[in-house]
Amino acid sequence: MQVLNTQKYGTQMRGGFVKILGLVVIVALIGFGIFALSADSFEREAPKITIKESASWNLKDSFPIEISDNFGIKSYSVALVENGQKIPLDVQDLTTQNAVCLAKNANTAPLVQNIITQSPTKSFCIGIQKPQNIKPNAESLILEVSVKDTSNWNFFKGNTTTQQFRIAIDTKKPELAIVANSYKVTQGGSALVIFRAVDEHLERIKITNGNLEFDAQPFYKDGFYIALIAWSKLHNDFAPKIIAKDFAGNVSVVPIPYFQQKKQYKDSTIPLTDAFIDGKISSLVQEIGERNLAEFSDKLAIFRYINEEVREDTFNRVLSAGLFLDTKSLVSEFPIKPFAPLRNGAVMASFGDHRTFTYKGEFVSESNHMGLDLASVKQAPVLLSNRGIVTLNEFVGIDGNAIVINHGLGLSTLYAHLTTSNVNVGDVVEAGEVIAKTGNTGLALGDHLHFSVLVQGYEVWNAEWMDAQWIKLNIADVIAEAKAIIDKI
Repeated sequence: MQVLNTQKYGTQMRGGFVKILGLVVIVALIGFGIFALSADSFEREAPKITIKESASWNLKDSFPIEISDNFGIKSYSVALVENGQKIPLDVQDLTTQNAVCLAKNANTAPLVQNIITQSPTKSFCIGIQKPQNIKPNAESLILEVSVKDTSNWNFFKGNTTTQQFRIAIDTKKPELAIVANSYKVTQGGSALVIFRAVDEHLERIKITNGNLEFDAQPFYKDGFYIALIAWSKLHNDFAPKIIAKDFAGNVSVVPIPYFQQKKQYKDSTIPLTDAFIDGKISSLVQEIGERNLAEFSDKLAIFRYINEEVREDTFNRVLSAGLFLDTKSLVSEFPIKPFAPLRNGAVMASFGDHRTFTYKGEFVSESNHMGLDLASVKQAPVLLSNRGIVTLNEFVGIDGNAIVINHGLGLSTLYAHLTTSNVNVGDVVEAGEVIAKTGNTGLALGDHLHFSVLVQGYEVWNAEWMDAQWIKLNIADVIAEAKAIIDKI
């Protein structure tokens, strides 16, 4: 009888132990589940694969593919899909090159074949070369891209994304031809070009002069474009050309045949005085308010700050205000008239003057005067010569109170050192309106107007745009010639 009770007791003990063990296992599983659901190492977000919007390829350049993951990428593969079969393709890392890829913050750590052996990579760019077995005259191909992340989700297998993309094959370059252009361009000056650019998958058109780039605006009829460009006074070389690129990477380049004329601008040496630095320059530092006078090692450092740092900031702010170009709207006319912003204004300083500043015979700094200084009476009315939209109306460094007005086709005008302004940003102002009064704000020693003409933000030789004959020959006549040619095409 005693034995039976002992057996019964043992059975009960074992049953209780099993229950406790089962409870512990359940709690552990629940705990592990909670951990797996919340831990980064068990994240469930699948990797992302992105290709450029217009999926076309010229089979010459590497075709870029962005792969990314919120935690890290373990491996990837790319295959050509043909007749239901998958043909593995060699892949190269493009993040360390100047390749166009969609990743804005691509990790530049090198890749080892198709396995990431270093620390987890969140985003990078890969590329493939032309498959060797691509069929002649093929119009498209199918790529399958597969990416696995470093997550322990899915029983430590990680998250995998596999996508197929149909890529159009496009090996034809854009059609690019000049229709008409200004005959001559002068160093520091402006010129016009009108051209035709046609491609079913046209991505971008740009005009470069070897140093600066300019955009174009649609002109007159579909497929034609117009652009003002500038030859900066600061650059001796000038190699103008139009570049058209399609989404497949095909590029066409056409040089613009301007007759190029160098121009000699004035050089002058200006001795700095203590009174000037302690007065106007120091007052301007305080007015700008970004640095204290006590921060500078000496008075020459104060002058360099204004003439170099503040001047550069002023240039960038004006450039930004003058950059606007409507690259979507079709333009047929550009009825610009000569600019005459100040009645009976005497020229105090010309465009392009190079100034060397010295102190007690020693070089201190230098600058280029990129506008025209005009003076008449104090607080003289500033007149607008051509209709436009106000894109800047504020105190801007060495320019003081300044206004920038956009007149279309990337042409803007700057009015600086003003006392008062009669306009606001966004206003549409008409020719003949008084937009401001002259003054001596900013880096100005007396009441006057600093007037600049800007082509897509870059200051150009004012005299051209104040000359009716130059405007006729280089702008109006070129537009008329181009329209006549286009009408015959």
